[in-house]
Amino acid sequence: MSEGGPIEQNRLIHRRWLFLADKIEADPALLKIAVRNISRWKQSDRLGNRWALNIWSELIEKVETSQKGLGELLHLIRADDDRSRQLKSCSPFPGILTTQELDQFTCASVL
Repeated sequence: MSEGGPIEQNRLIHRRWLFLADKIEADPALLKIAVRNISRWKQSDRLGNRWALNIWSELIEKVETSQKGLGELLHLIRADDDRSRQLKSCSPFPGILTTQELDQFTCASVL
């Protein structure tokens, strides 16, 4: 496999998710951005199947009620399995990482 191929891109995507998890762990208040995204997307009614947003909503609500909830959410964000990748395909986290933070991963993927 050549450098920069699909396997390396998947690793880079996973590293971005790990970075996101670390940022949320350091400042769980950032989850308010995800809550607003979910609310806005549901109100716009542009999504066909809302199952992923519903799961994200439930996990984020647990964070507000227990430390265990934060651990569960972070575990899912850091996971790299079929279920987590499926949920991440409908990520409510845009806006948590800054443009500069995202650029670290974008620039690395084109090297």
